[in-house]
Amino acid sequence: MSKADPRIIALESQFGQLHTQLFNTFSHAQSAVMGIMQTGRDISQDSEDYQQLKRDFDITVTMYPGEDSLMATLIAATRQMANNPQVSNVHMTQVWAAAVSALSCDRMLLMIPADLHTDPEVSGELQQKRQEHLTMWQERLNNP
Repeated sequence: MSKADPRIIALESQFGQLHTQLFNTFSHAQSAVMGIMQTGRDISQDSEDYQQLKRDFDITVTMYPGEDSLMATLIAATRQMANNPQVSNVHMTQVWAAAVSALSCDRMLLMIPADLHTDPEVSGELQQKRQEHLTMWQERLNNP
């Protein structure tokens, strides 16, 4: 096994913070769905899960350093969907959760030095997770 690149080791604390944020995002998204399953009704916009996921999305977009045109298009579509009163609140939480996840994975990938992007040991799993979350985000935007 090769020794870890010191540039990656230097990113560990930032990656740890982003992973913790993602865990919390997933917890709020799951809680929103559980709320619907328990009550049979949409969650309120005043619910903690709704409000937290909305904040997570806003903060993640603000912190996003990328200039990817696809991401910019998806961010704009997400904002537009959030203003559509016909979209259920729980669906919006799922859109935000997928967006936060995809943007966070993309952000982590952008932190990795370019010469390590093609190293599957360094970025392979992260690239796969980014694609999964990106696909989920797109699907939720296309199927309100």
